[in-house]
This record gives sequence, C-alpha cells and structure tokens, in this order.
Amino acid sequence: MKDLKLVEEICREIGDWMGFEIVDVEFVPGNRGWVLRVTIDKEGGVTIDDCAAFSHQLDPRLDVEDCFPGQVYTLEVSSPGLTRPLKKLQDYTRFQGRKVKIKTAREIDGRKVFKGTLVREEEGRITVKNGKRDIVIPFEDIVKANLEFEW
Repeated sequence: MKDLKLVEEICREIGDWMGFEIVDVEFVPGNRGWVLRVTIDKEGGVTIDDCAAFSHQLDPRLDVEDCFPGQVYTLEVSSPGLTRPLKKLQDYTRFQGRKVKIKTAREIDGRKVFKGTLVREEEGRITVKNGKRDIVIPFEDIVKANLEFEW
C-alpha cells in the first residue's frame, strides 16, 4: 500500500479546487474490509451532494494513482458533524469560544479528559476553561479532541 500522505495530497488538491477543507483522511479496517474515510467541510456546512461530488472526483484519481494496489476498500466521504474533530493547531484558534472535549496521552492535573470552553491556542499550548479554572494542555499531548454539541 502506498503512503497515506499521497492520498492526503490528492484529497487536498481536489478539496482546494472544489472549495472544501480536508478535516481528516483515514484508512482503517471496517466490518467488511478496509475503509478509506475522508472528512470534508466548508463554510456553512457540507451536504450529501457535496460528499457525492467530492467522492466522484476522488475515486477515479485514486484508481489512476493506484494508491492501494491489490487492496479492496470502500470510500466514505462525510462531513465532520456536530462533534467535529480538532486535528490541526489552527482548529484551536478557529473554534475559540466553543465547547470542547480533549483527551491527552498523559495526565495533566491528575486527569486525561478535559471538557470546557476553548479559550485560546498560543505557541502550541491549548487553554480550556473548565468552570472558573483555566487548564493549559500542550498540543503534542492531545490524543483526541472534538467540539462538543451544545443543546
């Protein structure tokens, strides 16, 4: 299997051309074989038609590049949903003021899971307000982070 970086580059090229942000690209085992899962977004949100259009552009490019030689897989293109993952450092600036849930690789103040309001990103440190307390989390310690849906 070729490097997933090539698939990410192809996705970003198509995304730039079509006006989509590439939120995530994963090649993971599924119930019936492998799944190439591409998550896209745009200002105002993504529709089913957007996902289909992106898929129709991506699928033939993957075949031409032979990104997964001999590998059977399913291509899934979707929106990030209400609990969008925060993958890039820029995401933490973009979503300041929103509720987040962050899991870390190591304990910080005796915990590995933090929920609160995203205050800021500064020099690779993410500040989350939990009640009256600010918690500073180094970006490199973050294992998983998502926006939290507010009812």
